[in-house]
Amino acid sequence: MTPPPRRRWFGTLKARLMLASMLVIALSVTVSTLVVLDRLQGRSEQALMDLERDNAERAASLLAQRVVGLQNMLRVTARSMPLAARREGAAAIEFLDRSQALTVAFATLVVATPDGRVLAIHRGDRAEDADINISDRDYFRQTVSSGIPVVSEPTLGRVSKEPVIQLAMPVTGEGGRVEAVLSGSLKLSSRNLFDDLTFAAGRSDPNAAVTIVTDARGVIISHPRHERVMRSIDTEPGLGDSVARWVAQGRPVEPSGFVAHEAGHFVSLAGVVGADWMVFRVTPDAELLGGLAQARRESLAWAAGVALLGGLFIFGLLALLLGPLSRLRERAARLQEAGLAVDAGWPQAQGEIGELSRVLQQVLQERAAAEKVQRVLAQQMGSLLAAAPIGIGFTRERRFELAGAEFCALLGWTEAELPGQSAHEIFSSVNDYEALGRHVREAFEAGRPYVGEWLFRRRDGSTFWGCLQGRPVAAGDPAAGTIWMLEDVTERRQARERLSWSASHDPLTRLLNRGAFEERLLGWLAAPAAGVPAALLFIDLDRFKQVNDSAGHAGGDAVLRAVAAQLQAQVRARDAVARLGGDEFALLLPGCVAAVAVQLSERLHAALLAMEVPHGGQRLRVGASVGVVEIDSAAGHDAGTWLARADAACYEAKRAGGGVARVAAVPPASAVALALAFNA
Repeated sequence: MTPPPRRRWFGTLKARLMLASMLVIALSVTVSTLVVLDRLQGRSEQALMDLERDNAERAASLLAQRVVGLQNMLRVTARSMPLAARREGAAAIEFLDRSQALTVAFATLVVATPDGRVLAIHRGDRAEDADINISDRDYFRQTVSSGIPVVSEPTLGRVSKEPVIQLAMPVTGEGGRVEAVLSGSLKLSSRNLFDDLTFAAGRSDPNAAVTIVTDARGVIISHPRHERVMRSIDTEPGLGDSVARWVAQGRPVEPSGFVAHEAGHFVSLAGVVGADWMVFRVTPDAELLGGLAQARRESLAWAAGVALLGGLFIFGLLALLLGPLSRLRERAARLQEAGLAVDAGWPQAQGEIGELSRVLQQVLQERAAAEKVQRVLAQQMGSLLAAAPIGIGFTRERRFELAGAEFCALLGWTEAELPGQSAHEIFSSVNDYEALGRHVREAFEAGRPYVGEWLFRRRDGSTFWGCLQGRPVAAGDPAAGTIWMLEDVTERRQARERLSWSASHDPLTRLLNRGAFEERLLGWLAAPAAGVPAALLFIDLDRFKQVNDSAGHAGGDAVLRAVAAQLQAQVRARDAVARLGGDEFALLLPGCVAAVAVQLSERLHAALLAMEVPHGGQRLRVGASVGVVEIDSAAGHDAGTWLARADAACYEAKRAGGGVARVAAVPPASAVALALAFNA
């Protein structure tokens, strides 16, 4: 089909040369104007960025002052709380009803005892009692343990079922002991602490500045659109680069902010001191830089007009000079004509036009041969990917170009959908994807293929563990792409984890076994903290034989499980608890001296004495004898030697009648037994 005359004219060399001339003229006219405008725009952008950073810092400072003001209100009220209101529900209700200023500032007020029991709650109209316990709330536990005010992370209110932030204030008594906690909540979905910063902005004018407040994790606690509260700041459009920079720096919460110009917006960040919040201020640049944009458009319009006049003049000259090209153009227009031989219809000419004709014929012949080879290779590649029993895919510049049926099936994509997608779409986290890139580069630079296991994400959001193998298409040429093989190894990995756990734990009590405990002890001996001792406790149960004789092995097993639970409940998370065998247990307490270990022994023995295990109509009870040794890493010795010393000390406790602890001193030659009777 012959193209219309207008289209043919635009495809001629004369037209292209005319357009090129117009472009040169336009560039020569506008270059000086654009240079001036670019410099002006750069200075204006910097000034606006400084202004937006100041605005974000002022907003963060204002929020910090408001939080401090609310905390001061709570602090003053807490200091005036009567003793009765700290312990009794009726007195607490009366106290909240009198605290009118707080009821206006907060959505709800709560008075709770240190164990988390709520004495009274005020929901805005009146105070009342409530059958609620908040001891599981992180902010409450921090307030009780630290004795200082705490601003909570955003969470769903237990009463309102709405997103809230809690400001908790300890009520202390003599000696600084926390006797109660007074807390107030701020509803994030209503006009409250953030009224004039976020909720009033960005509603009617789409070009207005928008202020967003998040916690230190990036969870949105204030947004002009209420439905975005409690979402991650990562979901906000236009903030990708700024959020990524903040995350890469470790999510700092600093009052001195920074600002960036990205995606048509000025994005400024600043931290709220004391509350660990971040203020994100997003301002469209259309209004701020509109004048410069208009000037740029006018300069381009003038350049286009001048270029058009110059181009028309040049076109007349070209029409006279390039007449012989018409026949070559007509033949080139028939390149796609079916049935026309590659070497037919070309003009016989001399000079540059003849040379160009011969080059075009050669290029067409080579292209036809290359297209034939490419079609054959594409068919072979498609057959290979379809027949492969393992997932095979090909990426280039971090995007999929080809993927076999098995590869797509593992990830929940179709063969038509996955090509073109970014490679990070199949990983469960961006951090994993970035880490993979580093490992792959190291392997390829070392001249070996990459093999590793990663957690992958299917299209429906589910995950699985896969073994990923990668090899470059051309070594030393990253642009050539990478071939990947993927296999689902979820079951194989779970089996390894189960086997590893079983090898290091006692199946009855689920504590560490002797081998794992000795490895933990050897690890501490190999790299002890300078100047910090550790204590080793060897525990042998008293009256356990009577339990086995009266209740059988099933009763003995029930007692051993209960003892294991008591031991774990009395120690820290970093301490090691093990069942060495039979009714013998051991504890490794890093950073603990013998005197403290003995006190722990007393608590353990008291807990075991108070424990009654019901079994077969009986109440089974046991006691404990404990051997304590303070480990001195400078004295050397292996794990077996220290366990033997603790065992010997425990044996001395047994000989003393049980229910006591013996402390072995170091070195053994100067050992002095210290017997401490337990509170039986």
